[in-house]
Amino acid sequence: MFSKVKLVAVVLLLALVLQLIGFSAVQARTVDNRPEAAGSVVASKVISPAQQKAAIAFWTRDQIAKAQPLEVQIDRGPANVDEAALAEADVFAGQFGSAAAGAASPGADLKAQAAYPRDWEMARSAASSPEAFDEPTGTSATYTSYTVNQWVPAQTVYPHKWVGRLSFKTSGGGTSYCSGTAISGNVMVTAAHCIYDSTNNLWYNTWVFTPAYRNGSAPYGSFAASTCWVLTAWVNLTGGYSINTWTRYDLGVCKMGKNSAGQTLNTAVGYMGRSWNASYIRHFHDLGYPFKDYNNAYITNAGLFLRTCVAESRQQTTDTLGMGCNWGGGISGGPWMVGYAPNVVSGQVNSVNSGIYIGQQNMYGIRFTSNNIVVLCTAVGC
Repeated sequence: MFSKVKLVAVVLLLALVLQLIGFSAVQARTVDNRPEAAGSVVASKVISPAQQKAAIAFWTRDQIAKAQPLEVQIDRGPANVDEAALAEADVFAGQFGSAAAGAASPGADLKAQAAYPRDWEMARSAASSPEAFDEPTGTSATYTSYTVNQWVPAQTVYPHKWVGRLSFKTSGGGTSYCSGTAISGNVMVTAAHCIYDSTNNLWYNTWVFTPAYRNGSAPYGSFAASTCWVLTAWVNLTGGYSINTWTRYDLGVCKMGKNSAGQTLNTAVGYMGRSWNASYIRHFHDLGYPFKDYNNAYITNAGLFLRTCVAESRQQTTDTLGMGCNWGGGISGGPWMVGYAPNVVSGQVNSVNSGIYIGQQNMYGIRFTSNNIVVLCTAVGC
């Protein structure tokens, strides 16, 4: 009888071990490369606490300033609007939905000033002797573009404090950056191509988000990602980037840890609202940190300041928006914001920058719906 009990125990133990191994294998496929679980609509990359700590240590002020922009995705084909999609009825994936913006915690700025005195001193010094600029303040075409936080007082006000630079290491070991936005749940939203390289089937890594970045100043420090998510449809894409077939999946979110002062992202800066299943035609402020323009040429004060394009959007194809803009690399992942109002806790992100056609003064981005931003926020907890 005793030997039978031992045999049963051994069998049960072996079954448990096999189950754990099987679970780990599924997790490894999901976390480290292409997700293979049947029916999965999102893929995630988990970052350990030790890796988060190492990310904060690596991304010093100088490292953030040195990072080159991730090249904006370029469609090399003809810039054709999808006439078939435009001919279809404007049927939404669901009812219009939205989530309100949120303010930072009371006293958050005072805590940040104590934690990052050099960055705030940089802001005070610049306010008394502003930098010289040799660039236009706008255009007279189908959009207006300008530098949002050219003057220091605009750096840490709403909604500018919600937007920042997302720095990361690339698969080749170099460093790069995109733009991103703080939303609820201590989550940062950006483009999927700033998180997962579909061409080479690799996750980027060592992400940190630096909100309210301006000319080397990081008044709220940086926040390391703990988990990042993209749509499985993005992971499974093959071939070259196409605005008409890729952009509708180009969305990612990351849950962010605390900064070195112990603040959460939402405690420090609050969060932008979001909306989904809205009309294709809306009035947007497209925000981010471009390094290049629509001709892929470097711009003045590249990547140092928050900039915007302001225009009315249009439908390019299914769940894909287009709008006039002259920015390029570096602005990837930056928010298309409705309800922009300086110094007011309001406004919503409704798209993020995905790609361009070289020489065309337009930017393209995903249209937020129940099938993308809602799915991702359900997974990460926005």
